[in-house]
Amino acid sequence: MAAVVAVGLSGCVFPPTPFDGKRTAEDRIPTDLIPDVQGGDMSTSRYQGRADGWDIYLLRGTHPFGICLAYTDGTPERSGAACSGGTWVRAGLPDGDEFEVNLNGFIDTPKPGQNVLSPWVRQVRQGTGG
Repeated sequence: MAAVVAVGLSGCVFPPTPFDGKRTAEDRIPTDLIPDVQGGDMSTSRYQGRADGWDIYLLRGTHPFGICLAYTDGTPERSGAACSGGTWVRAGLPDGDEFEVNLNGFIDTPKPGQNVLSPWVRQVRQGTGG
């Protein structure tokens, strides 16, 4: 009976998330960006990459939010965040581009002009659609 239970339990596989693994110094949100992230748990931030001068971070949300995306170009004037109660969120940037997050991962192929930063984050450049 124990073997059957072990086999049954080993069949449960959860997909990876951006919050797996140990948090590094690179994952920490810049101090200037902290006031813009309302609804995010700062202790969970994970750096996702850089695109067109923007540094992108993901954070677990605090209730009622599930996920937050934070962005900065290194200046307080061009930093911000967006949070969602679900597993996806989209943030529009001052230059017209957008970053979208899907914690379940994207199943579609990126359109021409879209930039994949991580399995969970992609940049949607102005004019390429989402």
